[in-house]
Amino acid sequence: MMSVREFLTVRQAKKALRAMRNDFLLHEDVLPPKTRAALAERFEDLRQAIRCRETEDLDGVVATLRAELAETLPRTRWPAAAEWFDVIVSALAVAFCFRAYYYQPFQIPTGSMQPTLYGIHAEEADAPSAWDKGPLRFLKWCATGERYQEVRVRAPGIVSAYGPSEKPGYGTVLVNGRDRYDLPSDVALGLRRTLPPGSRVAMNQCLWRGYVRSGDFLFVNRWVWNFRHPRLGETIVFSTRGLPMLPDNQHYIKRLCGRPGDTVELRPDSSYLWVNGRPATEPARLEEIAEHLRPWPGAPAYPGYAPAQGSPYPTQTRFALGPGEYLALGDNSGNSLDSRYWGTVPSRNLLGPASFVHWPFASPRWGKIR
Repeated sequence: MMSVREFLTVRQAKKALRAMRNDFLLHEDVLPPKTRAALAERFEDLRQAIRCRETEDLDGVVATLRAELAETLPRTRWPAAAEWFDVIVSALAVAFCFRAYYYQPFQIPTGSMQPTLYGIHAEEADAPSAWDKGPLRFLKWCATGERYQEVRVRAPGIVSAYGPSEKPGYGTVLVNGRDRYDLPSDVALGLRRTLPPGSRVAMNQCLWRGYVRSGDFLFVNRWVWNFRHPRLGETIVFSTRGLPMLPDNQHYIKRLCGRPGDTVELRPDSSYLWVNGRPATEPARLEEIAEHLRPWPGAPAYPGYAPAQGSPYPTQTRFALGPGEYLALGDNSGNSLDSRYWGTVPSRNLLGPASFVHWPFASPRWGKIR
């Protein structure tokens, strides 16, 4: 029976053998045949010593082989940097693989799923708090996703137009036809009513001040639908590729409210979702939405399901879903561009169900998504 010292010696020799073998295989193709044969013989000697547990001479065999490798193999410049580079590349490869095939990160850009999930939104405030100054503001943002913002006019002139911004969840105010000011979409919408195009603005005039809250960041489960079909009531993420009225090749998030073969109705006299002639009460979230409940304390109540009101675009209230067709509706019915306007989502566009809100950490919505 080996002593503890002999056991540790053999274990260290095995680790050294693996490490030196990897170095040898990495440079084997550039070595002369005689050198390769000689080193292969030394490796066999070390394996035999480990197998026979010749612990008295094991350290010497390891040291001899290490010295021969150092003398024979090409020297690596900046070995520590090369090792770190290998680690970083491997980590990135694993991360990209994880993202592509398992859990993909996604940010909620708009308020169409409120109050279940929030996009970028804002709250007016007169002045920043102590937490919004100095290094504390970064700590606050890390925990809550909230930051104080003040937008002031850089040059006097006339408000030219309002429009979408290149930043998701934001709108643009155009002054003098050239000066652009990006504001959260809900702020830009309210400002358009109080400061319509043609209004005059003064130098350093404050267009808006307050807190901008980042939309919820979540993970999309990319693998679960390989083993089961999408379920009624799941929160789903899908591509807009080929869907009318929507920007091409973006990702949207809605609630799955109808599957292939279902007949779904939105009735003006009911806040329920009617699926195959019956009000949908399963899963429980569909009934909570219809009953105008709150998903968490302090949240606004759900508006329920209803046909679109006052829309300038054609809308639907009844859907007979064919093979590979899914119905996607927003929880915030009054502010959701969903299947009522542009129709159904084909199965090829589905990415997966939204599974978990991972940031902001202090959000009441942090955790598993229902």
